[in-house]
Amino acid sequence: MKTVREALKPLATAKHKAFLEKLIPTVAPEMILGVNMPTLRKLAKEAEPSFLKELPHESYEENILHGLLINDLPAEEALKAMDAFVPYLDNWAVVDAIDPRAFYKGNYLKDYIRLMQSPAPYGRRLGIVLALRHVTEDTKELMEAVAGVESGHYYVDMAMAWFFAEATLYEPEAVLKRLATGDLSPSVQKKTIRKINESRRVPPALKARAKAL
Repeated sequence: MKTVREALKPLATAKHKAFLEKLIPTVAPEMILGVNMPTLRKLAKEAEPSFLKELPHESYEENILHGLLINDLPAEEALKAMDAFVPYLDNWAVVDAIDPRAFYKGNYLKDYIRLMQSPAPYGRRLGIVLALRHVTEDTKELMEAVAGVESGHYYVDMAMAWFFAEATLYEPEAVLKRLATGDLSPSVQKKTIRKINESRRVPPALKARAKAL
């Protein structure tokens, strides 16, 4: 019987491998096979649930498959699977692929906040990204939690900035107040203002106020 890695190898291309190596520089090149996301999504539909127990994986693509399988689990199983997976997260792309569908049928804010307090930087990013996707469920509570995240890691800071730029759509005055009072670290502050100005959904007047800060 073929392993998942053996099944993936024939589906890889040198061109996509080179693309991924530039896109996710925190992953060692030898860990990247070069399989595109549409192919991985198709494989995820055919993969056995037992694959989730086969940690650590040997390639970036296997880690993406792992995240895609988590997305189809019931909420409580997804939470357990994420906790088991956090120690093996080593890049933003795998983190951002995790988006359990079951989380849209209930309130799991306390779990996103718990992940934000992880000692592992990509665990913190996972909590922030999940909060970002559910920001309308309790924007102010999630803003407080994200503001308290330990920053300093580039991909954590970027996630925090992404979150606050998104929160600007729902609680603009609260976000602008944080920016005005220097509530965020200089790195997150700068990245947040940039994200706000890059957004196509934030009104020009709000962009101008953010830029002035």
